[in-house]
Amino acid sequence: MLEDAFTEYTSTNGHDLRYSQHADPGSETLGVVLRAQRAGDVVLSRPVLVAPIWAERCCDVTEGCIPTEEWRDRVW
Repeated sequence: MLEDAFTEYTSTNGHDLRYSQHADPGSETLGVVLRAQRAGDVVLSRPVLVAPIWAERCCDVTEGCIPTEEWRDRVW
């Protein structure tokens, strides 16, 4: 599972591991959030990579710099 691999990578390499209010794992030190998008019975996952200036609070859906539209569930 992607989350398990991400958790192991962050813990063994000294990176932080945070969870968003939507339970998406991420790391501010890496500038990445692993987004889960639900589409009925299907769950799609994809990484959201952010620039260093956005990395602080990138897992915070209410106060972080990632646009609100990114957190809405939709299928691409």
